[in-house]
Amino acid sequence: MRRVSIAFGCMALGLLATGCKIARAPRPQRINTYLAEPGDLDSIRRIMVLPFSSEASTPANCEGIRDAFLTELQKIRRFEVVPLPDTAQESRELRESLRTGRLSAPAMVRLCNRYSLDGVFVGTVVSWRPYRPPHLGMRTYLFSVHSAEAVWAVDAMFDTNDLATISDLRDYTRRVLRDDGNLHGWELTLLSPSMFTKYVAHRFVTTWIAD
Repeated sequence: MRRVSIAFGCMALGLLATGCKIARAPRPQRINTYLAEPGDLDSIRRIMVLPFSSEASTPANCEGIRDAFLTELQKIRRFEVVPLPDTAQESRELRESLRTGRLSAPAMVRLCNRYSLDGVFVGTVVSWRPYRPPHLGMRTYLFSVHSAEAVWAVDAMFDTNDLATISDLRDYTRRVLRDDGNLHGWELTLLSPSMFTKYVAHRFVTTWIAD
């Protein structure tokens, strides 16, 4: 009888622990990010967002993803944001130079002179699945035109196969979208590629505020 009682007690504790795990409040996911010293950041007031690219093995809707980032960058009201037209000759030159790890200085100087820029924002899609279970992995950099060095960098993967991402998504839905507990709630984001992209863009861009 004592063995049965002990076994039942262990089972109850196990169920209790499981219940606590399920009931745990949603919380944000940690993101790998770098911000330069405040003095270097203060000079960045007007930036240009280059057309996004994707790694060779990763087909992605780069234009739609960039649009989401443009919207989120404008929301924080930290920069005057200027998109670079796809037809601009510097676009291809800058993307090619990024493969060497450093932006083309001549191309940056030309853009700076033409648009009075302080910074250039670039993004690369490293992983993308638009439909359930969606995921989006990105690397983004903000380069200072004055130093040609990165002053803000973010590298993160949001994969809804991962419980940390699900918790982060629920936290975003509650705080940002003001989810009121309606049917489906945060799960709607899993069904909409555009909503999921907006979520990831928001999480990337607000690392500037958080840090």
